[in-house]
Amino acid sequence: MIAEVNSLEIRGREKKVSGRMNREYLIVRLEDETGKIIELLDWNVENMERYQKGLIANFRLNLDIGKYTNISIRDFTITE
Repeated sequence: MIAEVNSLEIRGREKKVSGRMNREYLIVRLEDETGKIIELLDWNVENMERYQKGLIANFRLNLDIGKYTNISIRDFTITE
């Protein structure tokens, strides 16, 4: 399933390596309009430099719903 979430402020990002798959990924910290911090996973590490603190972006998210729900960033566009 794909979901769209708009107007989240980028607060930071961090590169990590999956211990199970030995694959790099990003943890992206975002803030909504209420100030709540959200952390999302982005498998595309080439996006690292696009995540600049303070920018507002709209996100398309992959939602894999099963026994556990997995959410990852599919794509995003900077609005400000």
